[in-house]
Amino acid sequence: MKLRNNSYLPRSEKQPSFNAKNSVLKDADWVCRSVNKNFPALSNTWLNYNFHLNNDNNINFISSIGEKIHSARCNNNSELIPIKFLKNLLEQIRDNKVGNCYEKSTIAELILKVNGVKNCDRINLVTNDGKKNLNHTVLLVNFDKQNYYPSLQKLVIIDPWCGASGYADIMLKKYANMFNDFFKLKKGEDIQFVKRHSLDLSDEDIKFFKKNYPELVFKSSDKHKLFTEV
Repeated sequence: MKLRNNSYLPRSEKQPSFNAKNSVLKDADWVCRSVNKNFPALSNTWLNYNFHLNNDNNINFISSIGEKIHSARCNNNSELIPIKFLKNLLEQIRDNKVGNCYEKSTIAELILKVNGVKNCDRINLVTNDGKKNLNHTVLLVNFDKQNYYPSLQKLVIIDPWCGASGYADIMLKKYANMFNDFFKLKKGEDIQFVKRHSLDLSDEDIKFFKKNYPELVFKSSDKHKLFTEV
């Protein structure tokens, strides 16, 4: 499935209320912060992008992080058995304390699935109909599943790697402006989405993660459930 970023809400379509929008953004922010708080992990791509370190010791340190991430992925490279894949990934993150966008967006998807949110997918960011891979994975929450090309205002991007989340139209502008040194988008290039394999969990799988990783569970004093007000 490919979702393009040139599909916008018709003017006649009802927009979500302010309170609903506010609730969605708060929920997305909670997921983003939860990933980084409960599963802290150094990212070699994030360090390279943000610090541009030239010292040999720092370069070697960042390279070692990348090697650990690569090794962990090689040892846990099948998503076809989600429960096994996710168990291994969480253990690797806890043991090694390293992970890039792929690992962080995967944990974000797990959080949503554990909390009953099924309308989400990890996506790869590309341009030129997939000919150019931006080498970045995020979590996409879709509030318009009936539409094959949903509006950007009905999509939420959760990106724990950069510590940001929001409606897709806003996030894509952020990528093109604040993070373009990383994405290196050319003028006129539009970011497109390509869906990754979905991590489908059984009821028993979800019970396992709730019991063994209670930090994955969303808790609210007013009984609000994650992403239910749109």
